[in-house]
Amino acid sequence: MPLTKRVELLLDPAQYALLEEMARARKESVGALIRRAVTREYLQPTREQKRAALQRLLAQNTDLGTWEEAKRDISREVVKELEAS
Repeated sequence: MPLTKRVELLLDPAQYALLEEMARARKESVGALIRRAVTREYLQPTREQKRAALQRLLAQNTDLGTWEEAKRDISREVVKELEAS
């Protein structure tokens, strides 16, 4: 997704120096480092959202067949992908 919104963030020189060092070690920008931290800290699903998603998955009535049938189906798909590549 294109980055179109700008945020101004003021840091003290020591904080910025540490972030620069970390970014350099990871071969990325300070901005990329901060975006990843924001995503990890603030933009993850809440416990309630995760619980609701799990309930929706568990409520599905899907017949996957026996384990032997599932293994056979998986093996067929793997073979198809290998033959296609």
